[in-house]
Amino acid sequence: MSLSLPSRRLLRSASTLPTTLPLSRALSTTPSRPWFWSKKNSDPAVPAGPFGESLTGSAADRAAVKERLKSSSRRRQELQDDFKKTTTERLQTPAMFDDVVEAPQNNQQQSQPKPQPAARDPNAPWTTSQVREHYARAVDPDPRSRVRWERKMVIRRVHAGTDAFSREPRAARLKRTERESRMASPWLPTSVKKLVMLARQVAGKPVDEALTQMRYSKKKMAAEVRVELEKAMELAVVARGMGLGAADKAGKKREPVRIKTKDGKWIDVADPTKVYIAEAFVNRGPWRFKRLVPGSRGRSSLHYSPATSINFVLKEEKTRIREHQEREAKAYRKGPWIPHPDRPVTAQRQHYSW
Repeated sequence: MSLSLPSRRLLRSASTLPTTLPLSRALSTTPSRPWFWSKKNSDPAVPAGPFGESLTGSAADRAAVKERLKSSSRRRQELQDDFKKTTTERLQTPAMFDDVVEAPQNNQQQSQPKPQPAARDPNAPWTTSQVREHYARAVDPDPRSRVRWERKMVIRRVHAGTDAFSREPRAARLKRTERESRMASPWLPTSVKKLVMLARQVAGKPVDEALTQMRYSKKKMAAEVRVELEKAMELAVVARGMGLGAADKAGKKREPVRIKTKDGKWIDVADPTKVYIAEAFVNRGPWRFKRLVPGSRGRSSLHYSPATSINFVLKEEKTRIREHQEREAKAYRKGPWIPHPDRPVTAQRQHYSW
């Protein structure tokens, strides 16, 4: 038989039964053990730690412990200084093939105290630091890869120069033997149609002659072109070292060379390093602004103000001498032109006879 009672009545009667287990008894029957039984040294007067016995000893023991602490901190500082020095020398090494970073010879030297930087003036403007270590991460993030690439390029260049069957490209030879400087002016408040006239006027002329032309020109933009041409000449002298032959060899006399330009003009070149304007061209820029111009019958139109820049390509006269010699050599290789004999045309027919 099975007992069938309502669960609610059964639970109500179960709450009246006496409790057989005391509430204070622990659930686990494993006996507890004091934590200090496993400690070997139970003397509370001796502090714990690697220097416990030495700290409670005599004055000599305490002095020895203090010296050990100082030597460890000094050693740690020496290691940090050596790491900084090695890293700095690696970033500043001038040798291209110096792949092995040598360790410092004297590791036992005490680190010298570094001078403290001067306090910054609060009124001084903020500028970018010029110290190489400060911007090394930005300009040279991977110095080892850069050194490997430069080494590969040098090996390739030396191999190409020493190989009997290799030939230097013409463009590379001209870049190596001739100098060239390029400069673009900022956007000038004029149109292409007006500025191109001045560009054509100065193209092909020496720089001093072009400056004279712009000085006495009646055009408004001639003064701006003259200023930009002076800047281009200064950049060519400072950055490329152009136009310095007269100063280097002032005591020597040169025989002037008579050449023919590509325009068909004959000129005499006394200084091969004299700078001339090889190219002068203009570029169309963005519209500066627009304005509303009223018209007749209630209508209007928009007028746009243009902006244009002028570009200069400066070269030395030795380039024109080389171009003249190349044209002369090409004409010589071509040979004289032999005209056909002046004979009457015979056997003319209306249709093909072959």
